[in-house]
Amino acid sequence: MARPQSAVSNPVRVRFVEFELDEANASLLRDGKPLALAPTPFALLCALARQPGTLLTKDALLDEVWGHQFVSESVLKTAVSDLRMALGDDPRQPRLIETVPRRGYRFIANPSAFAPRSPPPAQAQGPAQDASFFIGRADALARLERAWQAAADGQRRLVWVAGEPGIGKTTLIDRFASGLGDIACARGQCVEHYGTGEPYLPVLEALADLCRRDSALPALLRAVAPTWLLQLPWLSSAEEREALRRELAGVGPERMLREMGELLDRYAERRPLLLVIEDLHWSDRSTIHLLDYLARRRGGARIMWLASFRLAEVVAGDHPLNRVRHELRLQRLCEEIVLDPFSETEIADYVAGQAQGFAADEGFVHALHERTDGVPLFVASVLVDVIARAAQGGGALPGDALAKLPVPENLAGIIDHFLARLDVEERAMLATAAVCGSEFRAETVAQALERDAGWVAEACERLARGHMWVTAPRRGGEDVAPEPPYAFRHAFFREILYERTPATARAQVHRKVGAALEAERARGRALPAAELAMHFDRGRDPAAALRYYAQAAEAALMQLSPVECMELTGRALLLLDQATDVAERDSLDITLSTLRGVAAFQAHGVGSEAKDALRRAYLLLDRVPQHPARGQLLHGLGFLLSIRGEYAEALEVTQRAVALSATTQDPVLLLTACTVEGEVHMMQGRPRRARAAIERALPALDAADTVPDLGFVAAPQVMLLAQLAVQLLHLGMPRQARALLRQAHARAQQLRQPMAQMVVLWFDALLEVRLGNGESVARLADELQALVEEFGLGQGRAAAGFFRGWAQARRGEALDGYRVIREAYERNTASGMRAGGSEVLGYAAEALLLAGEADAAEGQLREALRFVETHGERVYLAQLLLTQAAIARARGQAAAAEASVRSALQEARAQEAPWHELVALVALCEHGEAKPAERKALAALLEALPEAAETPPAARARALLA
Repeated sequence: MARPQSAVSNPVRVRFVEFELDEANASLLRDGKPLALAPTPFALLCALARQPGTLLTKDALLDEVWGHQFVSESVLKTAVSDLRMALGDDPRQPRLIETVPRRGYRFIANPSAFAPRSPPPAQAQGPAQDASFFIGRADALARLERAWQAAADGQRRLVWVAGEPGIGKTTLIDRFASGLGDIACARGQCVEHYGTGEPYLPVLEALADLCRRDSALPALLRAVAPTWLLQLPWLSSAEEREALRRELAGVGPERMLREMGELLDRYAERRPLLLVIEDLHWSDRSTIHLLDYLARRRGGARIMWLASFRLAEVVAGDHPLNRVRHELRLQRLCEEIVLDPFSETEIADYVAGQAQGFAADEGFVHALHERTDGVPLFVASVLVDVIARAAQGGGALPGDALAKLPVPENLAGIIDHFLARLDVEERAMLATAAVCGSEFRAETVAQALERDAGWVAEACERLARGHMWVTAPRRGGEDVAPEPPYAFRHAFFREILYERTPATARAQVHRKVGAALEAERARGRALPAAELAMHFDRGRDPAAALRYYAQAAEAALMQLSPVECMELTGRALLLLDQATDVAERDSLDITLSTLRGVAAFQAHGVGSEAKDALRRAYLLLDRVPQHPARGQLLHGLGFLLSIRGEYAEALEVTQRAVALSATTQDPVLLLTACTVEGEVHMMQGRPRRARAAIERALPALDAADTVPDLGFVAAPQVMLLAQLAVQLLHLGMPRQARALLRQAHARAQQLRQPMAQMVVLWFDALLEVRLGNGESVARLADELQALVEEFGLGQGRAAAGFFRGWAQARRGEALDGYRVIREAYERNTASGMRAGGSEVLGYAAEALLLAGEADAAEGQLREALRFVETHGERVYLAQLLLTQAAIARARGQAAAAEASVRSALQEARAQEAPWHELVALVALCEHGEAKPAERKALAALLEALPEAAETPPAARARALLA
C-alpha cells in the first residue's frame, strides 16, 4: 500500500550514529556499507527519523506506514522489533528508538543532514594482488550476483561452484561474498572423514556461526526448529535439552528437514540470507538430503545456498551429490558454475598484476601456461617461486628462471618441489597438521609433535604470512576459546602432505593426534566422536576407535540420522575382530549391534536387518549380563518381534528380561518385560493375562527414577495406559477403558511427544472400532494422519489408512474403504510389520461385505483366518467368525451362519473376554438362534457388565430380551 503523499514528498536524508539514511534512494548504510532492511521496517524508520524527538502515537505510525487498514497494533510491534534488531538497538537501553508505554515510539538519536556519497574515483583500486585474484572470473561473478539479486527478490536459489582442486572455487566465493556488504551470511565447511562423519556437520557449523552474529536466531530456533536447537547444546541449559529430548523422542529425520526449511524461510523474511557450504564432495548424506529438500521446497524465500565441490570426485566416486545435482538440473532447481583453467591471455593478465615486467615476455607466459595447464593454483605457485628466484639472481630473465625450475606435469610434483624448500621442522609440523585435517589447531599439532605450542603457533603464523601453505584463523575482536583453527590454503596441499607421509609413520601420528584431541575433549572442547574414531581407526588402535564409533553412532541416532548411525556401526563392527580384550569386545559388540538395530528400525522398518542386529546383541548378553544397554536391547528386540508377529520369540525375550530384573533389581528391565508381555498377550487373545502384565509394570514405572529413551516406542506410561484400555474393554469395562485413554491423552500432551500421541490415537481408534463408532474412528484417523505427516512418523502411516478405510466403508464408501485398507495392509506387511494383520484383513472383509461382494469378502476372511493359524493372533478372531456368519447369511446359508456365531461365542469364552461374549450372544438372539440357556446367559452378562450398559451391543441385548 502506498504511503501518504506527505511522506513521499518529503523524503528524509539524515546521518545518525554510524548510520546514513536516504529515503529517496531506498538506502541505509552502516559505516558506509549497505544494510539490508525489509520495506516495512525501512518505511517505519523513515517515519520516525522524519520527526526526531517527537512522540509518534501507534495510530499515527499505523496511518503513515500501513494506511491503518486491516492491520493490528501487534504488526507495528513486530516491525519495531525487526527494526531494532537490524539496527542493533536494545529496547531496554535504547540509543535510537524509545518506547513510550501504551502510547507510541520516539526517535531519540541526534540526526544531521548529509550530502550523498560521491562515487569513488575511477583510479581508486585495491592492492594489485586483490585485483589479480579475480582474473578470468568476471562471468562467474556476474552469474553469482544475478542469482543473489533473484534471491533477494524472493526467488530462492541454489548455485553450485564446481571445479578441480586449485581452480579457484573458494577465491570466487570469497570475492562474491565480500562484495555484498553487511548481509546475513552463514558459512560451513565439509571436512574429510572416514565414512559418513558427523551428520549435518557443515550446516550446524553455519548455523552456529549465524547464532553468534545474530542474537535473535536462538529464539527462532526454539520456536520453529527444536530438533536443530538440540544439536547446538551451548544455546540451552541441561534441563532444556533434557526436556527437548523427551519431547522429540521417536521423531523422524523428515522433521529436521521441515524445521530447517521453515527456519530459513522465517529468518529470510527479515533479511536475505546467503548460506555457503564448501567442499560438498566430503559431505555427509544428511546434508545432501537437506540440500535436496530445500531446493525442492515450494514458495518464495530470500535465500541463496551457494555450495562448492570437486567435480571429478563427485562424478567418479558415485557420490550421492551426483544424483541430486543431475535431478535438480533437469528440474531447473539449481544453477551450476563450472570453473575452467586460465587461458593464456588470462595468465598474462594475472602475471601483469603480480609482476609487470614478466608479462612483457610472451615466451614466459606461454611456458607458464604449458607447464601449469592454466590451473590458478599451479600458476600462482610457480610464479611466486620464479619471482623469488629472479630477485635473488639480480634480475635473471623470466624465461630462463622458468626453464630452470623443475616444474612437473601435475600439482603433486609442484607441491613436492615446494615442500623440499621447507626446513625439517616446518615439514614435520605441516605433515602432522595434514593428519589433523583440512583445519587444525596449533595446540593439537604441538601435543602430537610433543613440542611447545608457542613454537607451533609461531611457525603457523610465519607460513600464513607467506601466503603459500596455510591461512591464519579469522579472529574476532574478543578472546575466543578455544583458539580458532588454522587451515590449509588449498586442500590439495594437505592431501599431498598426507600421502607423502609413510603409512607406518602416518598411523603413529594419527594415534598421537587422537590422544591429543581426546585430552582436549576431556577439558571441555566440543569434538565429534566420529573425528576421534577416525584418528584411532587410521592409527591402528581398534579398542579406542570402537569406543568412539559407538559414541558417534549414538550421537547420530540422537540427531535423527539413522542412516549415518548404521554406516558408523557397520565400519565399527568390521574392526571388532581386531580388539584383543574379549570382555571389552563383547561389550562393544552389544552396544554397536543394539544401536545398529535401533537405527535399522528407524530407517527401514522391522525387516531382517533390524532383527539380525538386535539378535546378535541378544545372543551375547549372557556374557555381559550387566551391560548398560540391556534394557534398550531387550525392549527393542521384544517390541520388534511382537510387531513382526513373532509372538513366541517375543515372549522368550520378556522371560529373559524378567530373569535379569530379578537378579539386578533393575525396574527398567521389569518395565520392558511387562510392556512387551502385555502386547503379546493382547494380540494372542489373553486379555486377563495382558491386564495382569500391564498392571505389574505400573509400579515398576514409578520405581524407575528415570526411564531411558528405549528407541522404539512412546513414553512407557502412555503405552501401558493405552494398552490397558483395550484390555479393559475386552473384559467388559468400557467406562474404565475410556478413562484410561483420557489419562493417556493428557500424559502424551504433557510430554509433547509425537510418538506418544500417535500411540494413544492408535489405541483409541481400536477401542472405537470395537464399539462400532464410525464417526469417532474417522476423526481419529484424520488426527493420526495429520500427526504422521507433521512429524514424519512412518510407523503410523499404515494405521491411519486402516482406520480411514474402516470408517469409509461404514459411511457408504465400502469399495473405496476396502482399497484404502488393503493398500495400507500391503505397505505394512512389505515393511515386516505383521502384528494386527488378522484384524486388518477382517476390516477388508467387512468392507467388501458392506459393498455386497460376498465372494470377495470370503477370500479376505480366509486370508485372515490363515493369518490367525500361522501367527496365533486371536485378538480379533471372535469378530472374524461373526463376519464369517454374516457372509453365510448373505448367501442364504442359515445353518452355516449359526455355526459360525456359536464358534465366535466359544472363542470369546475361551479368551475369557465378556465383551466378545456379549457381542456373540446378541448375534445369536438377533437371528432367533439362541437357546433359552443362552438368552438367560445374555441377561446375566448384562447384569454383570454395568459399565457396558450404554454401549450399542447392550442396548440391542436389552431390546431383544424385552
